[in-house]
Amino acid sequence: MKYLLAALPVLLLFSWGMGAGNCDWCDLWLLLTGGEPAGTARTILLNIRLPRLLAALLAGGMLAAAGAAAQNLFRNDLASPHVLGVVNAAALGAVLGLFLSPWLMTPLGILFGILSLLLLFLPGKYRHWDGATLILAGIAVNAFCAALTSGALYLADERLSSLVFWLLGGFWRIGWRDILLLAPIAAAGWTVLLRLAPELDMLLLGDRAAELAGVPLKTVKPLLMLTIAVLTAVAVGCCGVIGFVGLAVPHIVRIFSGAGFRTLLPGVILTGGLLLLLADLAARTVAAPHEIPVGILTALGGGPFFFYLLLRHGRMPHD
Repeated sequence: MKYLLAALPVLLLFSWGMGAGNCDWCDLWLLLTGGEPAGTARTILLNIRLPRLLAALLAGGMLAAAGAAAQNLFRNDLASPHVLGVVNAAALGAVLGLFLSPWLMTPLGILFGILSLLLLFLPGKYRHWDGATLILAGIAVNAFCAALTSGALYLADERLSSLVFWLLGGFWRIGWRDILLLAPIAAAGWTVLLRLAPELDMLLLGDRAAELAGVPLKTVKPLLMLTIAVLTAVAVGCCGVIGFVGLAVPHIVRIFSGAGFRTLLPGVILTGGLLLLLADLAARTVAAPHEIPVGILTALGGGPFFFYLLLRHGRMPHD
């Protein structure tokens, strides 16, 4: 953990001084020491680069924390925020928002992502919140929302390139308004997960063992699902679809911190944030002045990692 904390300010400052535009570390040094950078450097540093760096840290921590909670909730190494259907539902809402007004992309993305939980609560309630039932319901929601999103893309016409670029994920449209939304939601979601750390540890033993230990499954499971959905929907609504962070980061952190959720959570938040900070840096600099969608870079690394998990550690949830 101490190494992650030490790496955070170093990587943040390094990323802050790099990117397209007439702006470099000299301008950043002037800004931090109270000087006045030349030209538009101040605007670039404070209103373009800094919000997207903070968004990368927050979104990475949100997706990684949601993934760690999902893996405990479903007792499945291959679980991630995607299994609840929230990601594709949020993407559908954002796409519909762009058709109506660009200002509605983020609100509708968040709304659709959270409302998709209603489609899981019904079978979950009647099947006693069985993990396999919830996963199957999430797959159905994912498929339905993906089909509607594809239909919207087919009708997009001149808006197609903007929609596709957003769906691939990235921080190019992030502003301070997004930070004011991401920060409190991230803090609230992380707090709920930290308070439920003992229950999340007990869920790894199975539903029966957790219930015998006094875990109120009918309360804890819906609350966990809601927390995962809110963290994921807000991250996707603001930053687009960024895959594999919620799947890969918890596995990486468990190697060093163990499976106890109270110690796992801070590690996944920091690692997820640092991972997306690196991905954003690569997205801005590899093909500068053009930008590569961050979702492409995370998928390039996450795809092989997912295949590795499927072959070595994949298992289905069981009671």
